[in-house]
Amino acid sequence: MGKPKTFEDAMQELESIVRQIENEETPLEAILELYERGSELSGYCQDILAKTQAKLETIQQQERAGEE
Repeated sequence: MGKPKTFEDAMQELESIVRQIENEETPLEAILELYERGSELSGYCQDILAKTQAKLETIQQQERAGEE
């Protein structure tokens, strides 16, 4: 399936995966595939969040340095 275009796309797909996994009619094989995709998306989202946090910390440090 590849990487989603945006963080929001990844989150939307994750929400869809959770709904499908929670559906009692979803076959076990499909659940395993969905879980694998969900794991990939989760890692992608965590990476984006970590990068965003690092950027915010850099901005805050720059702002504090400018105040001195």
